[in-house]
Amino acid sequence: MRPAESGSTRALPRWLVVAVPLLLGARVASGFYEKAHPSIPSGLVAWVPLEQAEALSRERNLPILYDFSADWCMPCQMLDRDVFNEDKAARYINASYIPVRVTDRTNEDGENVPAVKALIEKYKVLGFPAVITVSPDGRNVRQKRGYDGYTDTMHFLRLPTPSGRRAPPLSRPGSR
Repeated sequence: MRPAESGSTRALPRWLVVAVPLLLGARVASGFYEKAHPSIPSGLVAWVPLEQAEALSRERNLPILYDFSADWCMPCQMLDRDVFNEDKAARYINASYIPVRVTDRTNEDGENVPAVKALIEKYKVLGFPAVITVSPDGRNVRQKRGYDGYTDTMHFLRLPTPSGRRAPPLSRPGSR
């Protein structure tokens, strides 16, 4: 038997020599892309499941805020980024409403689940985004269609809510 040699005489595979720098380059490039195009944070608004909204609204005496949106809808994504993921706006929404996200899945799945379909029909939602507030007793309904920017959306949300509550003034992000 020959004694074990300390070094290997095996050649390094050529594909590995090519693949490692390519993968490293791709990872660096994706890091630059992620920095230039940050993902939308998810979690500043405490979205409540649709099934729990009405009971929580009555229990806490807060109106429901329905956010009707769709994954493919660019204005919906802008509303999400600019308002629902802005710290002051999200804190106000969480304190003043029972927030419920209602996502239309017609394009992706061919139809919506029955509860979503019923809400879209009930409030006559014809396009996205649509923000609807409903008082705890269900009598007072206000609707904002489309997305006109942070200021207009917050003005809609800051009007006396269906329950009659009104919070102190809220400044636009970045202003003092």
